[in-house]
Amino acid sequence: MAKLKVKIPKSLKKRIKEVSKKHDIGTVDEVVKHFINRGLKVYGAPEDASLEDRMDHVVDDQGYSSVEELVEHLLLRGLRAYEEADDPAALEARLRGLGYID
Repeated sequence: MAKLKVKIPKSLKKRIKEVSKKHDIGTVDEVVKHFINRGLKVYGAPEDASLEDRMDHVVDDQGYSSVEELVEHLLLRGLRAYEEADDPAALEARLRGLGYID
């Protein structure tokens, strides 16, 4: 897998690693890529464009001040989805509702 070309805020790295380990959903880069791709899909970013173009589209369309702000928001959104539910059935329903799983 190619190296992800987004800057992960230092304050979120530990939480992402913990979620990755707890839910066995891959490496930190894979989790970050998943959170970002799902979030961009929710915001209607064109799926056939590059990651950078998709992020730029959402920044412009949704009024974010920067790509970094968008990335931080998408990562926090993904983390909250996985961190808040203790019951496996509730977690699955929450992730499905937020678009993280189909």
